[in-house]
Amino acid sequence: MSEILNIRAHHFVCLPGYEGKGYDGAHKTSWDTISQQLKDNPDTFVRVVDGQDDLCKNCPNLKGINGKKCNMPFLEKLDNKVKDLLSIKTGMIMTWKDIMDRTFFIMNKEKHKELCGNCQWRKNGLCEDTFDKTNKVAA
Repeated sequence: MSEILNIRAHHFVCLPGYEGKGYDGAHKTSWDTISQQLKDNPDTFVRVVDGQDDLCKNCPNLKGINGKKCNMPFLEKLDNKVKDLLSIKTGMIMTWKDIMDRTFFIMNKEKHKELCGNCQWRKNGLCEDTFDKTNKVAA
């Protein structure tokens, strides 16, 4: 087995809509790098983790830079909701493709709004249409 990425559950909903907006510096670089790796290599193994993951390691909000800080209780609840929704557990290892197949099968625009309605990224319109299946072309 090659390198295993550690990713918290709510990021399974975030990554498909990630466009590189909202962060800069080292944090943006880690999101850009991991996002591109997963797009280029959907057979990459991913471990479901709680708390900080490989995407979080350079996040300025972890240290409260500029007065901002991640709302950990909100994110933990969101992680648990995503794990329940996708029927996955902490510690599971799956391929990115399997995770995305499961995510896109289950998620739709309404579930996304219900799940992530209070998230700052969704409120700012950065991922609002990620799971809008009416605008997707059938494969």
